Amino acid sequence: MGCLISSMACCVGSAACGCISSCCPTMRSSTTTRLMYSGILILMVGISLIIRIPGISESLKKAPGICKDGDDTSIISGYIPGVLTCDSLSSYLFVYKVCFPVAVFFFLMSIIMIEVRSSKDIRAPIQNGFWLWKYLLVIAGIIASVVWMPSNFAYPWMVIAYIFAFLFILIQLLLLVDFAHTWNETWLDNAENKDRSWMCGIAFAFCFNFCAIIAGNVLLYVYYTGCSSNALNITVITINLILCIVVSVLSILPGIQEFNPRSGLLQASVISLYCTYLVWSGLAADPSSCNPMIDNSTDTTGTSGNNNNLATTLIGIAITFFVVLWSVLQTSSSNYSQKLGVGGEEGALLGCGGSYNDGGAEEPEEGKPRVYDNEEDGVAYSYSFFHFMFMIATFYLMLVLTDWWNANTDDDAVNSTSYSKTSLWIKIVSSWLCYAIYGWTLAAPALFPDRDFGYS
Repeated sequence: MGCLISSMACCVGSAACGCISSCCPTMRSSTTTRLMYSGILILMVGISLIIRIPGISESLKKAPGICKDGDDTSIISGYIPGVLTCDSLSSYLFVYKVCFPVAVFFFLMSIIMIEVRSSKDIRAPIQNGFWLWKYLLVIAGIIASVVWMPSNFAYPWMVIAYIFAFLFILIQLLLLVDFAHTWNETWLDNAENKDRSWMCGIAFAFCFNFCAIIAGNVLLYVYYTGCSSNALNITVITINLILCIVVSVLSILPGIQEFNPRSGLLQASVISLYCTYLVWSGLAADPSSCNPMIDNSTDTTGTSGNNNNLATTLIGIAITFFVVLWSVLQTSSSNYSQKLGVGGEEGALLGCGGSYNDGGAEEPEEGKPRVYDNEEDGVAYSYSFFHFMFMIATFYLMLVLTDWWNANTDDDAVNSTSYSKTSLWIKIVSSWLCYAIYGWTLAAPALFPDRDFGYS
């Protein structure tokens, strides 16, 4: 009963405990807060994935009290006046309407939390508490948006989403480079200080990754170059292979390892595998005849078709949530933003790197709350930038969930589904930038030996 009462107090009130009571493992409030905000993204994705369920529109029409006699009438007709129809639930426009209030929520939180320095700030309880009200507010916003949002907002919303999604991809690339370096360093430390068998783990990991890279590129050549106008696809795939070889060789050059002895093939394989995924995702969104998925992936009604692109969508969602959780759980002890040359003293790359408070606070005494405030002397991450990151992550997820749908400005055609060269080039250019960013982390210590990049 005590656990239940404690949890309710956290959810309803301003306590910075993230709905985690004394019966749960000890956690820092800065970590639980970020996990709770991640739950909002999970909720948004879960609702949006309705469009991916085969036959969802037909099932709703058959359900009593939802759609009258199977007609294209408003949901819960007679109770909630609005424009939501059963057919609209299986259109990509539905995802736009679901993601809109979530993006607005994180935008407003980003504005409210500007310049919050510690948990003693009067705005800190808004950041770290009132979870029940926040979730209810988001759910109410989703319902209102889905029912009353006009369809002609889709095109301007898509343009805004493309801009912020590209920005999120760039930061996602930085975090993946960060992850690759941290993974390699952690396993090397274990091999040196604990058990040499960790070296076998490193070898297995990069061998597996390179096998996946080779297989992926072979499949791209087989399935995405079988048309007469295949010059672009062949060029893109070939450039990806060349860059993969370049960064792999660069990572083991003696001149590079002299200044960065921890560089190696594991990081290169992680980056190359992700870039290969980006190339595949881009080619899968290509509107040309070289795309083997395009004929059956969607129909002219704007529904989700037979889900040929479901694999790329689910992988994109999984990578996004991995990156979000990685940024949430990162501490200053493993922060590589300084090595990338873009972080501040508190790891401001994502506003989630953490200060000393995020990793060095002592556990609470017996009988004290299991979720303790570790931000009394200073915040562990930038509240405002954290919400900005989640806002642009919302835009990116919206585009991933809709296969980077090309919305039309014509109201009558807003439910039509078509692909765009824009999404193709965003992903292709992003893969090249990823190679460039990783190459910079390798070459920078050798090019600027007088600068401390933190490698030893």
